[in-house]
Amino acid sequence: MAVAQFHKALSEQTRLRIMALILEHNEVCVCDLVTVLEMPQGSVSRHLSYLKKSGLVESVTRGTWRFYQLNQAMTEPLLTILKLTLDSLKSDCQVQRDLTSFKPSNC
Repeated sequence: MAVAQFHKALSEQTRLRIMALILEHNEVCVCDLVTVLEMPQGSVSRHLSYLKKSGLVESVTRGTWRFYQLNQAMTEPLLTILKLTLDSLKSDCQVQRDLTSFKPSNC
């Protein structure tokens, strides 16, 4: 994973919000992200695609649903940077709302 691409992927607020939810819940479904982020499915999918191409997340398909989780191949230094970045976001009002309102559905 290219370090510059890693940081570029985290330079957008929506992608940071998505990563905070994935880190907090280990795995999230696109349908749940659409609900929490209050964004169209196409926009959420576009951000997830960017995160996947950047090497931050990987996806698993179960039936008709796609679930996203942290890329298990992420190096320890990048994982540490990611966790520190997302820990600093816990004071962000929007991220706090996302984390408290997230309720995984039975996709």
